Amino acid sequence: MGRVLEVSFGFPTVIFTTLLLISVGYWLLTTLLGGGGGDGLDLDLDVDLDLDLELESDVGTGLSGLLRTFHLHHIPLSLTFTLLSLFGWAVSVIATSLTTDSGSASFLPALAIFLGALIVSGLITGRIGQALRPVFAPNPAPGRDDLIGRICIVQTGSVSSTFGQAEVVDSEHGSHLIQVRCEQANELRQGSQALIVTVDGDGLFQISPDVEAVS
Repeated sequence: MGRVLEVSFGFPTVIFTTLLLISVGYWLLTTLLGGGGGDGLDLDLDVDLDLDLELESDVGTGLSGLLRTFHLHHIPLSLTFTLLSLFGWAVSVIATSLTTDSGSASFLPALAIFLGALIVSGLITGRIGQALRPVFAPNPAPGRDDLIGRICIVQTGSVSSTFGQAEVVDSEHGSHLIQVRCEQANELRQGSQALIVTVDGDGLFQISPDVEAVS
């Protein structure tokens, strides 16, 4: 244990040790301040899983390319940073322990160990990211067309060709208040069920009182 601590705070492992301590601190703060149902501090360090970096600088372009090369863009950046730090630290500890009797290596060997640990940790993290990609893949938000064929509940006293509102629940259990129209004569009232038939470009939904078609 003493040998591990000695190497952990020697060069170059101390770099990964520092990054790992930052990662641990981040997760502790997230748990303590953001774990109470989202009412705490929002420490959102994640990026979009597709990583569409719209930066025009060379730094932004280079970062995007580097992350894609190692397949590090499939999972949140905070998790990527933590895994890179952890595996980099482990590889650096092992390599330094095998190549030197002290906790630190001389400059050139230390540089080689650091770069090697960074590459190995990137490859391992990339493989883990690919495996976890389905877990973090975002579900596309339901669109207007996804509501066609669903049953809605009328919220107004009547529905005509020029007036009406209804509530509908989408496939993700989200509730929407929509503007509805019905061209045919009907007896729709507040609380009545209706079938969503079509939607136009203005977001007006045509409904039908014939809900037995989907029963």
